[in-house]
Amino acid sequence: MKIKSYSIIFAALLLVSCESLMETTPTTDVVKDEILADVESMQVAMNGVYATMYNRLDFVTANAHQCFGNQAVTLAADLMGEDMVQIAQGAGWFWRDYNYDQRSRYTAKIWRCYFTWKYFYEIISNVNYIIGAADTVKGDEKEIQNTLAQAYAARAFAYFMLVQSYQQTYVGHENLPGVPIYTEPTDAMSKGKKRSSVAEVYKQIDSDLETALSLFNESKLPRKHISNLDIYSTSLLQARVALVENDWDKAALAASIAVSTPDASLLSRSEATVTKGTFDNSTTQWTTGKTPFNSVASSSVMWGAEVLSDQSTVFASFFSNMDACTNVYYAAEAPKCISNWLYAQIPQTDIRKGWWNGNIGVDAETWKYGANINYNQFKFQWADQQSYKGDYIFMRLEEAYLVLAEALCHKGDFDGAKKALGEVMSRRDTNWSNVLTPLTGSEQTFASVGTVKTLMDEILLQRRIELWGETGRIFDILRLAKGWTRYWTINGEVSNHTNYLSKYPEYLNFPADYIECIMMIPQVEIDNNPNINPEDQNPYVQN
Repeated sequence: MKIKSYSIIFAALLLVSCESLMETTPTTDVVKDEILADVESMQVAMNGVYATMYNRLDFVTANAHQCFGNQAVTLAADLMGEDMVQIAQGAGWFWRDYNYDQRSRYTAKIWRCYFTWKYFYEIISNVNYIIGAADTVKGDEKEIQNTLAQAYAARAFAYFMLVQSYQQTYVGHENLPGVPIYTEPTDAMSKGKKRSSVAEVYKQIDSDLETALSLFNESKLPRKHISNLDIYSTSLLQARVALVENDWDKAALAASIAVSTPDASLLSRSEATVTKGTFDNSTTQWTTGKTPFNSVASSSVMWGAEVLSDQSTVFASFFSNMDACTNVYYAAEAPKCISNWLYAQIPQTDIRKGWWNGNIGVDAETWKYGANINYNQFKFQWADQQSYKGDYIFMRLEEAYLVLAEALCHKGDFDGAKKALGEVMSRRDTNWSNVLTPLTGSEQTFASVGTVKTLMDEILLQRRIELWGETGRIFDILRLAKGWTRYWTINGEVSNHTNYLSKYPEYLNFPADYIECIMMIPQVEIDNNPNINPEDQNPYVQN
């Protein structure tokens, strides 16, 4: 990162009202010590970090409407895969992610390569100040431990997202260059660091997670707000990391801790039912539909951002890009749809069949505008269209059970894996027990399309359906290393993708290490960091 001492961001706090915004210019140690003098101020600073995870970030001024924290990064990663389809360019947001046209724009400070880098390094810079104040901050020791645990967990999260975005997956690429590691507060005189190896970055992530979990265990304080990372959400983050590392024992243990949370319960079939918003011709207004995926009050939420009415944004938001049942034109001009292959895998007895349109006889060629197009999604809708309000969900309990099922299956514990998977599926599909009984085996037999033959196939398929739009499909594709495709024929229908592989027509299938999914280091980093030179840039051409 271009080194400077970013002060703690107080804007749009989730819990604490604060009129004076802290500037993002270099600060002196005296000011820093005043800011973090006590644990209350330390938690306020941590709340400021959380606020950046859902706010519009104007440092990417020309493209700020597609830069709104964690959900922007996740949506871009979903659109790089095969399970989400963007039907049209619309206003242009996320179109370049869907078409693998971001890497060529690494020299500009207004596109994805720059945004993702700067966004996560600002989180790292800010939490490094919080962590750096550990020896001088005053207050209750348990409170200090709890806030520090949140800071370490947030740093692990940021490095995990960075290394997945700027290099190939862990296994088989341990010695490739990852991203620079900063663990101390920086100032205007600090020198940028070189790219650490992928293995070194994951070692830092593992260390931060262990420290965070240890501090949470020592503190034993309950979480004050759903926006705060706690021992259970941090355990799920550790399980996510362990899956990438192929450490099945750690993934299973961490996921088993995550599912033990007393603060969340799996969505019931009724709770998981989604209804589509409706349009009133007389008023030319949409009414809000029903979905559990727009509120942190939903029972299965483990970590998320509560967006208060005075903090909501109309255009620079996840829902403006997802909810086509609205007068906000972003999603209405560029609906986000499920792939027709994945939709076909959902039986009629599964309540999730209603999260999307299905084939309603309106394909991309005949569609003009709005929500009524084949396979359009309704899983993500505004909670209140009039105030443009909707919360951001970062983790759900369902994911923890799916991770547990996958890890146990890798370990050969098929009964345990079936039990974990069944916890989710028994709440989705009334016919689930008939599907579950005969399955066994830990081999993944297909990547994008195919027929379920093993228990692992079924677990990964259900993960794709349940977590559609939530975790960034491309990250799973890369870690599973099977390659993927956007072209198929299912039930007589050709793939509904608007871009199969048109940028590289020689590929019928994407290779497992497809470089278009790995972002380029932003040029501004190369220009300002003496330890990252042009030869340290990611490969630009697929070998």
